Amino acid sequence: MATDWAKMLDDEVLATALLDRLLFRCEVINLNGKSYRLKNRRTFFDNEN
Repeated sequence: MATDWAKMLDDEVLATALLDRLLFRCEVINLNGKSYRLKNRRTFFDNEN
């Protein structure tokens, strides 16, 4: 995750400092599984003809 930010900002130190401040006192929750939002979006586009 941090490496993606470092590539985007083109500065690893800045990315690390930014993430440190954003995630300070936060609880990170990783969600796994199928996305209902994407499932509904795909059916929406499939019906457009």
